[in-house]
Amino acid sequence: MTTSDAHDLLKAEAGRRLAARHLVDLDPSGLARDAGLDPASITERFPDRDSLLTDLVLAAYNAMGDSAERAAAEAEKAGADLLGRWVATCEGVRAWALAHPEEYVLIWGRPVPGYDAPPETMVAGARTVLVLLGLVREALAAGTLAVDHVPMPELSEGMARTIEPLSQGMLSGLPAPVITRMLIIWTQLHGMVGFEVNGHIAGVAADPAAFFTHAATAMGQYIGLPH
Repeated sequence: MTTSDAHDLLKAEAGRRLAARHLVDLDPSGLARDAGLDPASITERFPDRDSLLTDLVLAAYNAMGDSAERAAAEAEKAGADLLGRWVATCEGVRAWALAHPEEYVLIWGRPVPGYDAPPETMVAGARTVLVLLGLVREALAAGTLAVDHVPMPELSEGMARTIEPLSQGMLSGLPAPVITRMLIIWTQLHGMVGFEVNGHIAGVAADPAAFFTHAATAMGQYIGLPH
């Protein structure tokens, strides 16, 4: 075997072990024993791993939604305009994620192998984006939402198929350019938060909070909120 072959085999094995690190043992009976609890009493509520995971996912989504909704409400109470409430909502997501990084990674990191989240988790997960959408709809109803204020590339066939179900769902009634920008913003928001939660922001931003606020403001302007 050549040295190159040996290195390739070693790296392949390392890759398999890195993938296996996501296979966390969440058997409720084992967790109960490790926590000093009676396994029988725990498995009545959580008969298997997936039932426990669903409970954890719901709790995380709802906690993030609570933080986003609370931040938006507090900003409105303080007299903030739509853009200010938008930024506050985004900051509410960031604040919760930084305070609860493992919970954030559970819902916005790599999916747990073999776990299919039930529909009720999607309802809880939608709470945060519904706060942002509420601000967009408020601006649209007031006639202050800018729709064609930034150049947009023509939609490809694949992109048109991407936004079609959104236009029939929670983003119904919004102009196509706004739907497209909202999808871009949603991925950008969690890209930024995930970047920081996973420890990649230190070498990029001297002041991560200031960077986030600037970016959240830019995203609010991009979606078309008045400023």
